[in-house]
Amino acid sequence: MEIRDHAIGSVTVIALDGRLTINERPGQLKEAVQAAQGRGATDVVLDLTGIRYMDSTRLGELIAAHVTVSRVGGRLKLAATPPRVVELLTLAGLDGIFERFDSVEDAAASLQPS
Repeated sequence: MEIRDHAIGSVTVIALDGRLTINERPGQLKEAVQAAQGRGATDVVLDLTGIRYMDSTRLGELIAAHVTVSRVGGRLKLAATPPRVVELLTLAGLDGIFERFDSVEDAAASLQPS
């Protein structure tokens, strides 16, 4: 899996590309969120456009990212969530935890100061 980040206004966008499976290195997403926080990020959008597959073992990655952001008073939103990830969130009863948006721009706009 490849992870990149960039800013849209005051929001950090972390883009994931590839597969989130048990065979991938655990903790990569949490490390990316912590690195963004080290650069001053508070609110984060996870851009899931490039996620081709995610297995149930990696739901913990999304939860860890959410907790990491929430602990510093930030908010985490999901953008372009693939149907497989929506299905996993629903099956795990986590669909109400993560606010989802169709696009990165919409998610970032929801986090911008009024």
